[in-house]
Amino acid sequence: MSKLILSNDTHQILKNFATINSSIMINAGNVLKTISVGQNSIAEFKCEETFPQTFGIYDLSEFLTGMSLFDSPVLEFAEKHVNIIGNGRKARYYFSSPEITLQAAPEKDIKFPGADIEFNISSEDIKALKTASVVYSLPDLSFSSVDGKIAIKLFNKEDDTSNVYEQTVTGNSTGDYDLIMKMENLRLHPGDYHVEVSTKKISQWKHQRLDLKYFIALEP
Repeated sequence: MSKLILSNDTHQILKNFATINSSIMINAGNVLKTISVGQNSIAEFKCEETFPQTFGIYDLSEFLTGMSLFDSPVLEFAEKHVNIIGNGRKARYYFSSPEITLQAAPEKDIKFPGADIEFNISSEDIKALKTASVVYSLPDLSFSSVDGKIAIKLFNKEDDTSNVYEQTVTGNSTGDYDLIMKMENLRLHPGDYHVEVSTKKISQWKHQRLDLKYFIALEP
């Protein structure tokens, strides 16, 4: 049987992926991917581990919570299940049917079309955006560039009298734009990001420490 120990980074990324899709299909190799049920968000992480085989997990949160029963658990892979071993304890966790979890796997690699707006954003600013979205009940996030000045703004596009939260960022743009995405799709692992936004209605968020990126669709 092949054995594997998950790094803390990989464990935390998988916890984040569980907020995007409760199921996951993990392919043999060192790249983890997931896609939201609405297919408007895809995440990809190149991890330090190499998974020995392809397998599906139906309830990723359950699987990760179960691992917390062990200190530095060892994953021992069999054909249809994985043994979780540590502290003299052992759990057998069966893989899900590919027919069930295949929809949790992106079918194709995303080729980002190129940025029309790009900027860096800190972990603190992302946290502030998420807090403001909840406090002021603002579901929409816009990326705007006017005369080379870039701002990100929270608002409610269905309500002209809604509260507004805005912050300026330093970056570049190819013109004047106002592009919008839903805040509910912004489910990122904590950290600083380089953000690229395209008029092709897609954004790319690259983590600045990890080999981790998110592709999030914009509104039509």
